[in-house]
Amino acid sequence: MSPIPFRTALLAACLASVVAGCARQPDAAAANDSAAAPTPQAAPAEAAPPQEDADLARAKAAAMAFSGQLRGELQAAMAAGGPTAAVEVCNERAPRIAEAVMAEHGVRLGRVALPGRNRNPAQAADGWQLDTLRALQQAVDGGGAAGEQVAVMRDGLPDGVALRMMRGIATEPPCLACHGKDVAEPVRTAIAERYPDDRATGFDVGDLRGALWVEVPSATPAPTGGTP
Repeated sequence: MSPIPFRTALLAACLASVVAGCARQPDAAAANDSAAAPTPQAAPAEAAPPQEDADLARAKAAAMAFSGQLRGELQAAMAAGGPTAAVEVCNERAPRIAEAVMAEHGVRLGRVALPGRNRNPAQAADGWQLDTLRALQQAVDGGGAAGEQVAVMRDGLPDGVALRMMRGIATEPPCLACHGKDVAEPVRTAIAERYPDDRATGFDVGDLRGALWVEVPSATPAPTGGTP
């Protein structure tokens, strides 16, 4: 097996949980207030009303659409130019994919990193996102798998917000090429050119690198297209 296809296959596995901290995040300051963080949970403890079920389904569909589209473009970049080309895709294409997914699904969506571990300063967490990330990290410290941590918030939200969801992003073996403790010099150079203040290296397999969040507004308009 040649090196590039092997890397491509590994990258696909990593991106199934969404690459954290690589891209410039669309402006979501209005979503980043100080609602209390819930205990991470795999599913609601009780059945939710039909509208809440629809809201959660929309959040999950948006998350899947974003990660799926980004994964496809990164796989193509890896096949054509290797890891350094994938860094460029993260920087240039990921924010555009996020904008398109938000418009299609009628949600707000982004990625955040743990304090001091962000690649992009715009993805440093605060407010409810920081509180929830800390709860996810606490669960991982207690033995939980980083990629299985999910928090769903329906109560105590600001006016205009129906539901919030956050899902942990795990560090998989292939992710170490860009986020590990021994990043190759060409990749390190490509990262430094786009992210001079990068702090998203030094991770080990299994670490929580950050999270993908989705926020569903109240009275969300119908999506402009089909969901995956």
